[in-house]
Parts: sequence; structure tokens; C-alpha cells
Amino acid sequence: MQKLVHPKTGEEHGLVNQLANSNTGDPLKAFKGDDKVKAEKAYKEDNRIVKARYLNKRGPNERLDKHYCRWSGDPMQIWHCIPNEVYEVPLGLVNEINQTELVQRSEVLDASGQPTKMEGQSLKIHEFVPISF
Repeated sequence: MQKLVHPKTGEEHGLVNQLANSNTGDPLKAFKGDDKVKAEKAYKEDNRIVKARYLNKRGPNERLDKHYCRWSGDPMQIWHCIPNEVYEVPLGLVNEINQTELVQRSEVLDASGQPTKMEGQSLKIHEFVPISF
């Protein structure tokens, strides 16, 4: 487990906890033929450990608390990330965080003062930047 302590605040960060999964079988047993080959490749890629720097667009005091369990049978990992810190994380977690965007509400109001259903710009708050992929 990669539990780190922030030198200035004493805050624990990184992989702060890992829980066992009740499904202990083969996560790829449901796949057959060509799908199994693709799933095995994706499973290896998602579990590959990479170095990445965590960035938060809202500022240096914001944090990311994320539960991560990509495949059936994998342990449940609990990550606590501090902006501008470098972590060794599974590539699947990096992809999950980098593909998530928050859609802001439209600033256009109707006659009653309610926001219209028009969607605003999407905003990416959390991001992992590659150090060594």
C-alpha cells in the first residue's frame, strides 16, 4: 500500500485504504473468444502502475477522495490525492479521472429567473498529468 504523509500538513494521502472484494473469482471468466483477448489486454493496461501528478483546477487546498475498483474481483482502493503531488497509480484510475468532466449549468435564465436547459461548458476539475507512462 502506498500511504504517504504530507510533510507540511501531516495529512495522509495516496492509497489510504484497500478493502477486500467479496467476488474473488476470475474477473475475465464472463468473456469468450476474441472478447476475452481484448478484455485481458484491457485488464493488464488498467492495472499497469504509472507515475502521475495530480492537479485540481479549483486550487491547492482542494482534495480528491476517490473509491476505485475497475474490474470484478479487484480490491476496493480508496485514494486521497493532494494537488501537485506525484503518485504511483493504476492507469485505469488515471483514465477514469481524466475522462470525467463536470457540466456547468447555463447562465441563460428564462422569464421566471430559472436557468434554461441549455448546457454550459464542461469543466474538468480533477486531472492526472503523466510523469512516466
